[in-house]
Amino acid sequence: KKYREIKNITGLIGTACNIQTMVFGNLGDTSGTGVAFSRCPSNGKNEMMGEYLINAQGEDVVAGIRTPEPISKMKEVLPQAYEQFVKNINLLEKHFGD
Repeated sequence: KKYREIKNITGLIGTACNIQTMVFGNLGDTSGTGVAFSRCPSNGKNEMMGEYLINAQGEDVVAGIRTPEPISKMKEVLPQAYEQFVKNINLLEKHFGD
């Protein structure tokens, strides 16, 4: 809210924060790519959502070559990575809040 006030941004529900690390997502079954949100992009509700692909590069998610999995399935397939991902989401939510 403060950022929008300082930058004189009015009439918006919120401001997005992109965190991105460039890696090789196609190096096997322990790497991948995806898109996720800490909040629902359509209504701002505090619920994590997104999609991911194992052994893929970023363009594979949007190209339609393969069907991405819901981010929630990552908990079963890569539990340690999912746990770290959720910790990062929670850290961002705690720091930036609304």
